[in-house]
Amino acid sequence: MKFFTTHLLSALVLIPGIFFTQAAANAADEINTILPDHIIRVGAVNAPPWYQKDLLTNQWTGLVPDVVQAIFKNSDITIEYVDTQWGTAVAGLQSNRFDILGGFNKTPERAKAADFTRPMGSHQMGVLTLAKEAQKFASWDTINNQQTKLAAIDGSAAVTLLQPQLDKAQWIIVPDSDNMQLQMESGRADAIVTNDIQMSQYIQKRHQGTMVIPQPVKEQPTNIGLRKDRPQLQAWLDGRLEQLDKDGTLKSIWKKYTHPANPSS
Repeated sequence: MKFFTTHLLSALVLIPGIFFTQAAANAADEINTILPDHIIRVGAVNAPPWYQKDLLTNQWTGLVPDVVQAIFKNSDITIEYVDTQWGTAVAGLQSNRFDILGGFNKTPERAKAADFTRPMGSHQMGVLTLAKEAQKFASWDTINNQQTKLAAIDGSAAVTLLQPQLDKAQWIIVPDSDNMQLQMESGRADAIVTNDIQMSQYIQKRHQGTMVIPQPVKEQPTNIGLRKDRPQLQAWLDGRLEQLDKDGTLKSIWKKYTHPANPSS
């Protein structure tokens, strides 16, 4: 009887590992059914740190590619990236140019045309300025005046969520991050409006600028977008994101791209 009890306990200790392995195998089998061609096409916007394209190798890196790699880890799915822009991303999903788009904020307007997974993380909205006096950006109310010129990326959360609220400010809408930063650096804009991750990345690389998170703080969850006729893919992605959230993978990935801002004096 003692022999039986010992081996039973040993088997019970191994069961969680068995269940985990079986769950991973089931997930891999399921996605092969959902994507019979074994390919997932990911819309990619050249907007660090979300996505960054190496123009020499055409390879994509960044927070979203890291999350996508984690989602499809241990599966037979090949990941392909398709260039797009935030402003035309919904049309790209609807026209089947690509299957998913990560780092995509769910808004009421977008939700009419596309579906979204559970959040893959969240970020705070703020402004980045090269001006010595950054106090005037301390609140959204003080920013919202006719003298303030703000640059932002077309289709970004700054435009879709904040532009309607900051309707008195002068907005300069550009297609990508490089153009947005150029507006600020050239003096055509007083500040850029984007998320805390992108701002801290800029400060780390350029060693200039002050990041301000105006009051009240506006935190925005970010998701993965996909076409409305793909409920199985959406459910599978939700399951993988939940697992990656529970095991700390998502937190680890976000930490890699979140740096404390070190404004220059």
